[in-house]
Amino acid sequence: MRVGLIGCVASSKMALETLLCIQGVSVCAVVTKDKSSMNSDFFDLNDICKPKKIPCHHEKIGHAKATNLFLQQYELDLIFCIGWSFLLDEELLKIPKKMVVGFHPAKLPENRGRHPIVWALALGLDQTASTFFQIDKETDAGPILSQELIPITKEDDVATLYEKILQ
Repeated sequence: MRVGLIGCVASSKMALETLLCIQGVSVCAVVTKDKSSMNSDFFDLNDICKPKKIPCHHEKIGHAKATNLFLQQYELDLIFCIGWSFLLDEELLKIPKKMVVGFHPAKLPENRGRHPIVWALALGLDQTASTFFQIDKETDAGPILSQELIPITKEDDVATLYEKILQ
């Protein structure tokens, strides 16, 4: 299976490392960023791609067309979007043969949108989730593919809850 990955944070790094270990999966293209002022857990995936000779594209805000052209070259079956704080355009959603799979650190359909871990704590929720879903044109609203519930304790803060979700 030919896959692409879009992401630029610790969960993106974990996803890429996992995909590289799955027999029958070929990571053919990666989209990341070369810097980010909005992600405290920023990671440039090119650091993993370059030594493995995986084509990597650094996305520039407002240049979705260049990203789409890059991804179209690789005849991808799936694209994973993990750790990306930007909406994908509808043209990108049409690129893979099967679908674009997203990850959201919340119990979708609740807690959609940005900063779901912070909101889960601020709202005093007693659980959140690790959710994989099919990305469609609505924000964090496509069909859920997999969801694992994660309890939130009184001792949890953003860092501990994020670690639980990643695990």
